[in-house]
Amino acid sequence: MRYNELISILKESMEIEPKAEKESGSIMEIKLLNKELQHWNEHTLYLGSMDNTQAQPCKPIMLISPDKNLNLPEGSLYSLVRHEDLFKVYNMAEELILEDLRADGLFVELAQMALSGIKISSLINNAATLMGNALILTDSAQKVLAHSTNFEIMDPSWAANIERGYCSNEFIQKVRANKYMKEWSKQGSDIQLITLPGDLQPKLVARFTQEGHIAGAVVMIGHHTPIGRSHRRQLSLVGKVLFDAFHRDTARADVSQSVHSSILYDLLDEKEASDILEHMAEINVDFPKGMRVIVARFARQIQNRFIKNTFRVELEHIFPKGHSVQYKSYIGILVSVISDKQEEALIRLAKNEDVSIGVSWSFSVISEFKRHFNQAVSSIKQAERFGQTNQVFEYSNFSCYDLFYNYIGKTPLKNYCHPALLILRQYDLKNNTEFYLTLRTYLEHANNLKTTSEEMFIHRNTLLYRLGRIIQLTELNLKNPALAHSLMYSFKIELFLEEF
Repeated sequence: MRYNELISILKESMEIEPKAEKESGSIMEIKLLNKELQHWNEHTLYLGSMDNTQAQPCKPIMLISPDKNLNLPEGSLYSLVRHEDLFKVYNMAEELILEDLRADGLFVELAQMALSGIKISSLINNAATLMGNALILTDSAQKVLAHSTNFEIMDPSWAANIERGYCSNEFIQKVRANKYMKEWSKQGSDIQLITLPGDLQPKLVARFTQEGHIAGAVVMIGHHTPIGRSHRRQLSLVGKVLFDAFHRDTARADVSQSVHSSILYDLLDEKEASDILEHMAEINVDFPKGMRVIVARFARQIQNRFIKNTFRVELEHIFPKGHSVQYKSYIGILVSVISDKQEEALIRLAKNEDVSIGVSWSFSVISEFKRHFNQAVSSIKQAERFGQTNQVFEYSNFSCYDLFYNYIGKTPLKNYCHPALLILRQYDLKNNTEFYLTLRTYLEHANNLKTTSEEMFIHRNTLLYRLGRIIQLTELNLKNPALAHSLMYSFKIELFLEEF
């Protein structure tokens, strides 16, 4: 504890007046002045009248005294207190200093555990035991990185956050609307006591930064032990230890995947595939028989390495058997299969993290990795050209646009459009109808009358009438699968050309 900090706390309940306020010194012990005092210590807080000691300090000291006129060495810290309050001040100061030293001891103990290599899951439980309350470690995107399990969490919202592994949008909006959070953002302090409407337990939150950005926070839920002054002082330090341990464990996981990731990066970085395959054979590295590439890119430019690394960890959490790689502005992962549960997790990830995610076709030869990585990237790029972001985009839905965009033939693309589309466009323009849109919607819904009429908000009989008129005007056989395929490509070509 520092001298100025102690005086500030004492002033809340005692009449005490700072007389010399220099740079605050650190207090390691407290002593009453007496005649036996022979040596002065710069980290000891002295209380009492200088008349009680014969030895005079020859270096700066920290003192609380009833003496009004003192001649102390330059740099000394001195506060004036009433003589009748001296012992009361001593008892309060001693209790505060010992409490602080005990807290420092707990922090040292936790730091030693971290240095010993204990995993983050065990370390956060030990930290919770030392703090006397449940702890939750989150990143800047409100993702739960780790949480203690040795203290019950009563608040349903936080319990749900832990179960799902991230904070819901509803919860995040509730936090942002909270007046304490708004005041905290303005103050820019590291620690804040937060209580949301409906909370059963108060929360002490300490946040920390990296490269000038808020990187994450540690939340202490005050239930088993009342939140005290030592908690406020120690939580930021505890959070940093936990945060560093999480990074350390992540780095270890990276090492185990570094060989596969290095090979994937080399395949993307214009290295000779034959040399890479030969190297793989030498070191006996295998990839799955069936593979797909998932690639993600933030909708806005992100420079913060921590945020990118955290996102990569989240991808690896969804696909624990996958092999990740970061290339330019893209974060990719090679996977074997994508289950329905994993697909749902990807959709949530895209929405919550403000990223677009592309998914390639499947392949079986690792030398084809770059081509399929580019398929996933193209899915993102083509979707963005149509104003679509923050979703999961399958290459199957954008492969034709990829073809059109990279088409370098001499014949204009519009020449590949079926003439029936021009007939319908001209008829609609002249007669204020919607035959062009009707045919496109009908084909997009696989010739299903029910879903087409529901999509267009028209009666089934109206749809049948329109389809009859379309056939009369164009002489199309809509039951011909090859024709339907040709028409769909024609619609996609026209949509593509409209965007460019």
